[in-house]
Amino acid sequence: MKITILNGNPEPSGFDQYLKVLKSALETNNHQVTRIDLRELPLKYCIGCFDCWVKTPGICDADDASQEMDRAVINSDFTLWAAPLKMGFPAALMKMALDKHLPLIHPYMVVDQNEAHHLKRYKIYPRVGMLIEKEEDTDAKDLRILTDIFSRTALNFKSKLDFLETTELAVEDLIIMILNSRKGRHLFQRKLGPVPGAQIAPPNRITVFNGSPRGKKGNTPIMLGEFIKGFGGDCEIHHLVRVKDCDQQVHAFQEAECVWIGFPLYTDAMPGIVKNFIEALEPLRGRENNPPIGFLVQSGFPEGLHSRYVERYLERLALRLGSPYLGTIVKGGGEGTRIMPPEATQGLFEKLISLGSSFASSGQLDSAILKEIAKPECYPLALNPVFRLFLRLPIAHGYFDSMLKENDAFERRFDVPFVEQS
Repeated sequence: MKITILNGNPEPSGFDQYLKVLKSALETNNHQVTRIDLRELPLKYCIGCFDCWVKTPGICDADDASQEMDRAVINSDFTLWAAPLKMGFPAALMKMALDKHLPLIHPYMVVDQNEAHHLKRYKIYPRVGMLIEKEEDTDAKDLRILTDIFSRTALNFKSKLDFLETTELAVEDLIIMILNSRKGRHLFQRKLGPVPGAQIAPPNRITVFNGSPRGKKGNTPIMLGEFIKGFGGDCEIHHLVRVKDCDQQVHAFQEAECVWIGFPLYTDAMPGIVKNFIEALEPLRGRENNPPIGFLVQSGFPEGLHSRYVERYLERLALRLGSPYLGTIVKGGGEGTRIMPPEATQGLFEKLISLGSSFASSGQLDSAILKEIAKPECYPLALNPVFRLFLRLPIAHGYFDSMLKENDAFERRFDVPFVEQS
């Protein structure tokens, strides 16, 4: 059996020793094990350029290190995602790596689990599992949230999460789980709804953190901008893609009256640059008077439900910081907002402006407007045949096909560059 271990531990520790014992035990039983210590790779943050889909299909040409990682992963029978928790979520190094799995899937959409998901690029994908090292305050709810998120990540990776376990599990028991495929459904909970936010005294000023890997050119800052327009008060904006400014960004958070963090959904959670910022906030845990926090999460999937899983984590993040949780603005179908004509975005922008205005006057997100923005939360089962039929039509893939053709890459759109010849 070919097994790849992605070690997302940012610094040497006892976590590495656990993985060393695991690798040795597997090799003793004649399994081929590749352990990749991600901290030793010169990985780069994903910048949302889509080149791996529309210029060099299947390859992130800007990051040779991620090609090495993706080649090992796609040619394994089992891949173990392994990392210690930082602020209730696997370390940013692991998140950076998972974002770079994007070339391994295809931009076209299909219906899976009665939802929109991406098409396979490869015929076979490895089974996956998640190993984490708990923090002192990790509880059962945290583990449930992480199981949901990474089960969704596995689904979008065209696989299934066999388990999410901690280093409290004996290595021998983990090996049994690795070698034996879990039967049954995906592990994530179904039909999660929105998490209600708190009401605060209407703020005079908001501090906004744009978590789009595209920086000012993303869809996220456009949506945040409409909310800010409705708010009408003082506002300052920080772009988290400027990771070298992280200390200044943390200071801005510390001094803020009220905070909004917006980002696109990346492998069913936040982009690596956002996780980097979240970890930088750790020294503020337990500090009195941390600002209340609201979030905006937008995704390319048409249904809002895809973002409900990370919303659960964001609520817990606010709790960890001792900050009132104001709620999460969820928007599906957000990809392409930046290039849409005004008539296509008018309805969304009007709702975001109204939401910002009502927040400015009441100190609370209007639940009715939130519900409207998130529509469709999910599609009725009766529409599945129609949706499946639509996705077989060329018009369904016109957005990506136009870019593929522009880059003279259309004929290579189904390339599988990491297939190893047996």
